Amino acid sequence: MKTWIKCCYCDGKGETELTGVYAETLRVLREQHTFVVANRDAHLFGCKPTALNNRLAWLEKHGLARSERHRRERRFWANR
Repeated sequence: MKTWIKCCYCDGKGETELTGVYAETLRVLREQHTFVVANRDAHLFGCKPTALNNRLAWLEKHGLARSERHRRERRFWANR
């Protein structure tokens, strides 16, 4: 399934296809039946926890994921 986001190079006037590690991260996030925590679940995404946290924050910034703080961790879910 293709995902389209607002293009950051044309001030949101157009859209571009989500590709690369962000598309893969979103795909795996959507397959999870529960929340994702970067420190716990980085192995599912094939990257380090810091990289996963950055990817998830980017997806949240673009409206494709949401998160909430729970004690010392940030929990992420895919927006449906």
